[in-house]
Amino acid sequence: MSSETMRAAVFLGPQEMELRDMPRPVAGPGEVVIKIAACAVCGTDLRIFSGGKTRGVYPPRVLGHEIAGSVVALGPGVEAHTDVRLGQRVATPPGIPCLACRFCNTGHENLCRRRAALGYRYDGGFAEYMVVPAAGVERGLIFPIPDRLSDVEAALAEPLACVVNGHRKSAVALGDVVLIIGAGPIGLMHLQLVRLGGARKVLVSEPSAARRRLADQLGATRTIDPDAEDLAAAVKEETGGDGADVVVAAIGVPRLVNMLLAVTRPGGRVNLFAGYSGTGETTVEANLIHYGELVVTGTNACTREDFRQALHLLSGGQFQAAPLVTHRFPLEQIAEAFEVTRSGAGLRVVVEP
Repeated sequence: MSSETMRAAVFLGPQEMELRDMPRPVAGPGEVVIKIAACAVCGTDLRIFSGGKTRGVYPPRVLGHEIAGSVVALGPGVEAHTDVRLGQRVATPPGIPCLACRFCNTGHENLCRRRAALGYRYDGGFAEYMVVPAAGVERGLIFPIPDRLSDVEAALAEPLACVVNGHRKSAVALGDVVLIIGAGPIGLMHLQLVRLGGARKVLVSEPSAARRRLADQLGATRTIDPDAEDLAAAVKEETGGDGADVVVAAIGVPRLVNMLLAVTRPGGRVNLFAGYSGTGETTVEANLIHYGELVVTGTNACTREDFRQALHLLSGGQFQAAPLVTHRFPLEQIAEAFEVTRSGAGLRVVVEP
């Protein structure tokens, strides 16, 4: 293979992905080319691959948006918008907000309707090289990786940034009792973050014994097997009958929504963090919200500031990222990486081109 080509995993349509030799990208005006060191597999990647409708994805496309790498080329004019330099290790959030709409101007750039994204509209990180377009460079998407972080750990900044967004929505306060549903990588990130935020107790519901053990190691007050225990009874026991102050749904199962509402104390908060398959339709017992005066929020993506905070958390020494990465694959084994993620056999799976 010549130095002018690269390997990339190209999404062609539902259930179709092909390893190809492609032209190695060249940095145009205002653009930055990154050599990918690590790109983690997200549940959204699986949904796109499986044929789930996702706005802004037009095959053929290189997926992958949890990205870390190093700068190998700078296009003309880049220096006017960033201090990034050749050889620097960098990470980047995927979303490129317009910075002109009402959502961007009110601090909700993650909800920007003109938002484009790496690994969606633009080619992403399941390749040896990737271009950050001029709009992304201008809007500050390129973040230096702190020296103490490995590339694999830095690739977790994007999902952690989304967790930071959900944490803010949940408004966890000192002394709160928090219930987290699901101890996958996202649930375990929430667990660590609410602990740092001052939660008095963190309860984690998870059917997998291995994941419950890891939740215990990362500071859960109590782990609950929902297949063997009465979750509502366990929450009542831990809260004196009041219910949890905050409930975080780190898995997207529509039929569980009413249960989450029922185990939340009056005046408490519920964050539906995970995305729901299909339309996500379910019948909601609205009186649980009405009479309980519950605050119910969702979480969608992250802002650039969330990403900055995530890198700070990862490099601060109090947040453990390494235990969340259970599998690492070369690009040639991306099919296996997707299958391990789909099966739930691991936590975060990282592709290293």
